[in-house]
Amino acid sequence: MKKLWRFLFPMFVLFLCLQVVICYGKAGTVTIRVMDWSDSTKSIREEVFRDYMRKHPNIKIEYTQLTIDQYKNTILTAVKSNDTPDLFPVPPGIKLAATVADGWYQPMNRFLDKKFTNSFIDGTFIEGTTMIGGKIYSLPEWLTLPSTAVFYNKKLLKEAGLDPEKPPKTYSKFREYAKKITEAGKGKYYGIIEGGKQLNRWKSTAQDWSSLGGSGLNEYTPVSLATGKPTFDSKAVLDTFELFKSLAEDKSFHPYTMNISAPEARALFAQGQAGFIVQGSWCIAPWKKDNPNLQLGVMAPPLPDDGRKGSVALFTAGAWMGLSAKSKHPKEAMAVLKDLYRADAAGYQAKVVASGAFFSAVKGVNDKFLKDPDLMAYYKVFSEYGRFAPDPIIRNPEIAQVFAEIKEIHPNLAELLQGTVAGAIKDPARDLRELSQKSEAELIRAVDAAKTKGAKVKITDFKFANWDPMKDYVAKDYAKLK
Repeated sequence: MKKLWRFLFPMFVLFLCLQVVICYGKAGTVTIRVMDWSDSTKSIREEVFRDYMRKHPNIKIEYTQLTIDQYKNTILTAVKSNDTPDLFPVPPGIKLAATVADGWYQPMNRFLDKKFTNSFIDGTFIEGTTMIGGKIYSLPEWLTLPSTAVFYNKKLLKEAGLDPEKPPKTYSKFREYAKKITEAGKGKYYGIIEGGKQLNRWKSTAQDWSSLGGSGLNEYTPVSLATGKPTFDSKAVLDTFELFKSLAEDKSFHPYTMNISAPEARALFAQGQAGFIVQGSWCIAPWKKDNPNLQLGVMAPPLPDDGRKGSVALFTAGAWMGLSAKSKHPKEAMAVLKDLYRADAAGYQAKVVASGAFFSAVKGVNDKFLKDPDLMAYYKVFSEYGRFAPDPIIRNPEIAQVFAEIKEIHPNLAELLQGTVAGAIKDPARDLRELSQKSEAELIRAVDAAKTKGAKVKITDFKFANWDPMKDYVAKDYAKLK
């Protein structure tokens, strides 16, 4: 028996070693698989991962970057086969709550201390966005900022006799500047250009600019936060429509406006064919690369002549990367993920911010590492004029079923502003009033329909009595509603 044991024992040890090699690759090496679609930061991510592996020779990171369509299909297949990567983001069009309910991810709390969670901007960890059932299931990729700041061509302002260092701050001044630029251009350039074919551009501008006047409108709720109803005919909205109507009547819009897309408008602006354009921060890097002679300026949306009465709605950073429920190495995987949120100069956050890829959700990183003056100016616009707004889905996740029931009323807000600029709508006040009435009736119907299908919702879920348009709406404010 002893002879048999002496023969079997080495084989048993060899078997155990083989199991370690199978699970860990090379003996002692842990492989962490990461997958996403973040093409704009791929090279930086690869550099950071290489640096991490140099510092942690026992860790091998297999990073796969796909297109957004490839990613969604690949992950859905991986989930079905129980072969998901250790770290992977929530696919577009799918809610975090649904993925958690289906067992895709595991909570991160045991790997996150207060120092780490407190390093993010306020409002990052809120139920319904990055948290489900009081537990953290996802970390955000970036800080989302609105796309409705105003870019202007300093050279054209100078040629029109205007001071490029003193851009217009009110509706009346904005109209005056646009008119003077158009007159100075004599057909070569105009006051303003837009991608008029794209309804999303008209919608964002109508919501965000009017919100500074107190409309309470934003893209995450079908109602005005100021009234608790779908109010599209408030003074703030009418003032915004009147401004754009006046710009059109002054012939300050580039004549191509109604027939081009946003990318086409951006290209014409960069070529010096318009003084102003309403766009997002993503334009800055391509303009500087492709149009180095463009003398770019960045300004906040102009305010109504009677002053600011609200803020542009900001929203908490959405769910991004999650920890697979199937991960065999959750501790090591979370160490890799947490390393992406270091705030030092050599870290991923500093590198992507310095490159202009996006704004960071980690406190202090944007202020410290934003190098491009125009990106910094854009960031400061919404630091001053943006405030975190309440989200009805965070308050009650079942409100998502109401959104699924709502049938959009036409012409909608975007179509009405588009039609007003095109000259097809002569009396926007009347149409906005009708839109408000029809939208309210549709909301009531959608709530009732969701209830019929079992959703625990009510019309008051859209009303936030403790909302102050000049302050951030944070977790403690949601708690006060309960």
